[in-house]
Amino acid sequence: MGATNSSEKPLPLRRTEDGVWEVETPPGKWTKCETESDARTISNAPLLEEKACYGTCPDQTLAAELRATADILEKYGFGWHSRFFRSRAEDMRGDGSDVVIVQ
Repeated sequence: MGATNSSEKPLPLRRTEDGVWEVETPPGKWTKCETESDARTISNAPLLEEKACYGTCPDQTLAAELRATADILEKYGFGWHSRFFRSRAEDMRGDGSDVVIVQ
């Protein structure tokens, strides 16, 4: 899947007059972030989520990105989303830990 095929878009970002970075989540509600990096991570979460949902092969890089995003989402109180990203990161690790062998 190429980036041009993506149906998701980053969440809107803004920097206030006093230099605070904010992300619009959901429409009309702005979440203040401690850093620009945190704001960009939250903003790009929908793109990463879509990438993770279409991923079928183990991918350690994607798993690490999902875990890092989960940490930031948790930091700003997005618990449900954080748990989803952590779960998907485990799926993408591909170490077979979720495989049960029945004999």
